[in-house]
Amino acid sequence: MEAPTDGAGAGFGTRRDWALPALAGPRAVFRFLGLRLLRAVAIAFAVVTIIFFLFSLVPGDQAAYLAGPGSTQAEIDNLRQSLGLNDPLLVQYARHVTGLLRGDFGTSEVFRSDPLPFILDRIPATLALTGAAIGLTILIGIPAGLVSAMFHTRLPDLTISFSVVALLAVPNFWLGLLLLSLFSVQLGWLPSFGFSGPASLILPSLALAARLVALVARMTRGVTIDELGKDYVRTARSKGLGRTAILMRHVLRNVMIPTLTVIGLQTGYLLGGSVVIERLFAWPGIGDMMINAIGQRDYAVAQAVTILFVVAFLVINLVVELLYLLINPRMRTA
Repeated sequence: MEAPTDGAGAGFGTRRDWALPALAGPRAVFRFLGLRLLRAVAIAFAVVTIIFFLFSLVPGDQAAYLAGPGSTQAEIDNLRQSLGLNDPLLVQYARHVTGLLRGDFGTSEVFRSDPLPFILDRIPATLALTGAAIGLTILIGIPAGLVSAMFHTRLPDLTISFSVVALLAVPNFWLGLLLLSLFSVQLGWLPSFGFSGPASLILPSLALAARLVALVARMTRGVTIDELGKDYVRTARSKGLGRTAILMRHVLRNVMIPTLTVIGLQTGYLLGGSVVIERLFAWPGIGDMMINAIGQRDYAVAQAVTILFVVAFLVINLVVELLYLLINPRMRTA
């Protein structure tokens, strides 16, 4: 049964259309959020465990690498003892988890101190890059999908659909190289590396956002076409409403739910993809820092950055679920 075409519930589909269950009253909402927080904590703990044991399996002697090529065996043994590498693995794991609970990410052997302040210095650059990519996704992907749906099977739809397929087929690092070659090397319009102002954001954010723009455009197109064929849209047309008015008043809110789902779930892709893009554009973010840390066997920095990525992903997914509650009032009142 379709949703009513008038009143506050206009254009909302049946309850099974939504990704989250309807919640009756504030108490149910708080219980729902509490369960989501517990789930996030459990996932974070599992990821911390997996990351620790994966790093412990990396071949090579961390102490020998950090001591340097000219070090004696006695110096290497002393460094291994000071790092606690001679302790049983479970003891090292317990010490690691206990330290994380106190906010202690260990000691960086490169910086010779707590790595967290150095990581925090680089977070704004990564947030700027990721935020710019999400902004481009919203500004380009959603309108492109709506236009494609409104001109279904016509030239705008065919053009946008071809562009979507092309963007999905191109890896972001290869697109980044193309953008660098064209706009930085040949034309000289934009900076090629580092951060020297807002213009430096354009190329890396375009390379990072390209795939997500294509995914959001395709999702928006498909959902919009489906919604435009429903009874409440035909009823609105019979009342004399124009296509744009129907789209903005009734269809758009239905379209936003799966679109937010895609953006939220793909945020992890943006964070992971930012590691490659930051390296390619010499962007001073935590992704580039993590690659350097792995190459230098600075596991304290590498683990801290990985954990921050995971926590950021969990927080963003929780925010997306909160947005569900705001966009769909039936989840709060059903």
